[in-house]
Amino acid sequence: MNRTEFAPTSLALLAAVLWGFWWIPIRYLNEVGLLGAFAGLALNVGAGFFLLVWVLLGSGLQGLTWRSGLGALLVGMAVTSYATAISYTDVVRVVLLFYLAPAWSTIIECMFMGRRWDWRSLVALGLSFSGMLLILGDDVSATSLNGGDALALLSGLCWSVGAALVFSSRPVGTPLLSFAAVFGAAITGSMTVLAETWMDLPTPEISRVAEAVPIILATGGIYLAPIFAISLWSARKLPPALLSFLLSAEIVSGVASSAILLDERFGWVEMAGATCVALGAGVEFLLPSRTRRNS
Repeated sequence: MNRTEFAPTSLALLAAVLWGFWWIPIRYLNEVGLLGAFAGLALNVGAGFFLLVWVLLGSGLQGLTWRSGLGALLVGMAVTSYATAISYTDVVRVVLLFYLAPAWSTIIECMFMGRRWDWRSLVALGLSFSGMLLILGDDVSATSLNGGDALALLSGLCWSVGAALVFSSRPVGTPLLSFAAVFGAAITGSMTVLAETWMDLPTPEISRVAEAVPIILATGGIYLAPIFAISLWSARKLPPALLSFLLSAEIVSGVASSAILLDERFGWVEMAGATCVALGAGVEFLLPSRTRRNS
């Protein structure tokens, strides 16, 4: 690893560990009455307040290209989908299904960014999708997926496309990119909340929301806003597949913390699925190609 790769690689790993604990404030807000998409929306709005101040004190709201803006919006959509999924299904399933992202990123790089398919790509995809089959169980179909599973898969796909767009666009300041992502997360969260309301799902009482404002602002400003900034700064520097692989370290912190703190099933099948997903994320970087060995 050269010096230019060290900082984004190290920060991406830090972001991965921190994203692994993202479920904790979500579940806390669920318990105080902010169910479904309300929890993620509230935390993204809290982070957006601090990021907007950061942007206005810096370069302002100018400079986004359509490519970087769309990429940031998709990253925000990924975060909202992930947060909502946590409210509807097991944390372990959300984390592991999201981390098909390296597989999506590999496909995107090969199809649209000039990368060549090789045996490592095929092994990585095979392991990733084998892990998905183990996690979802025997009956894998569109009808067998619950809402949380579908949102977790959508989250990983949106993250992969968004990271590819950010990486391939001209450089944009991290504050503006982060605010655009939070803005996208808030828009997606608002639409999801409207859909939940239309389906007559429970809505939080205003008094409960008011009581949660301090924790929302504290978590948004101290925790979520910095993670957005670190992740998107790294996305500007690292190819999508490498970034997704580094962020898959979240599997360790997310799965371990949820297994310890929650009464969720995590048996041999889930362990095997987690192993396959983790190996699928890392095989292309852990196994050098023949070209690299001979160079």
